[in-house]
Amino acid sequence: MKQCDFRFAVSPPPAIAVLLLLAGTPSNTAIGQQLSAADIAAAKAAYQRPLPQPVENQALVELGRLLFWDPRASASGRTACVSCHLPQLGWAVNDPRSRNDSGKLTSRKSPTLLGVGHLGSVPNGWDGRNASLEAQAKASIATGSMSMRETDTPVKVEVIEQRIRSVPGYVERFKAALPDAPIDIDSMVKAIAAYEAAFEPGPAAFDRWVDGDEAAISEPAKRGFALFNDKALCSSCHVGWRFTDDGFHDIGTSTTDLGRGREVKNDPQLQYAFKTPTLRSVALRAPYMHNGLLADLDAVIRHYEKGGLERPSRSPMMMPLQLNDADRADLVAFLATLTGNPEGDAAPKLPGE
Repeated sequence: MKQCDFRFAVSPPPAIAVLLLLAGTPSNTAIGQQLSAADIAAAKAAYQRPLPQPVENQALVELGRLLFWDPRASASGRTACVSCHLPQLGWAVNDPRSRNDSGKLTSRKSPTLLGVGHLGSVPNGWDGRNASLEAQAKASIATGSMSMRETDTPVKVEVIEQRIRSVPGYVERFKAALPDAPIDIDSMVKAIAAYEAAFEPGPAAFDRWVDGDEAAISEPAKRGFALFNDKALCSSCHVGWRFTDDGFHDIGTSTTDLGRGREVKNDPQLQYAFKTPTLRSVALRAPYMHNGLLADLDAVIRHYEKGGLERPSRSPMMMPLQLNDADRADLVAFLATLTGNPEGDAAPKLPGE
């Protein structure tokens, strides 16, 4: 998968494609032209959110909910999936780096899980190392952040499996969700992935505006939406109702982390490239970027204005922009309208507790 030079992990909706043409390429002098009312209407239509995905196995989702919140699914018995993906923060965190099961800081900020059920076959995670939600959950429990791998007494997966098997409430729930499957790591992560796939972004003020309620968002937010789809060039990568192309891009951040380049070593365009995060509920989860480098949304916008560090892998869309204080404030006001209400989920009562 290449960088964002108008190539998408999924094809942009027709209305967004029109707006990208309006915004132009880096060499187009038409960048920044005023969008018409018709352009705004077309853009709004392109951000119309679909119906939630159907749940095929509700018992499996409910089992996954319990396991996601249960620290007994970790090696130490103290760390749960939810420890690094907080529901009230859009299944993300406010820490630049989370602590793993060994008590040590991880190398990256935990990414949001909002809308991950819509990824399909697109790799997930900052560097796309995991081909599926199940693969990510299994890697985390078996060898990653929930495994106590950085201690002198790492715990084997078999110990975690037996710990879950020993809880009668879990035995009943596994039988209901996966009647023919053993209670093992593969069944556990299948359930966790089913729960994560149900993380639909909460309804936001922006959605009400798209549906026709003109009073749902402020005038500054409406101006920010126009900027987002025009001279600020945000919609070139933050496309569609989830506000992401699901691609990997080098946006010129200061880092020694190769991102996707660690996984795809032979593609020079993917060095220092990281997955485009959804902007749903983005206002909740400062600081920003894979390493929490930027403190707030104003700092993010200013980073894009400057174009980031120049290097061979930097996305061709990372070009200097000319925005003023009012433009930045309008963009921040627009991004605030993407916060879901309610967002996340309440902690369940865990079996055996």
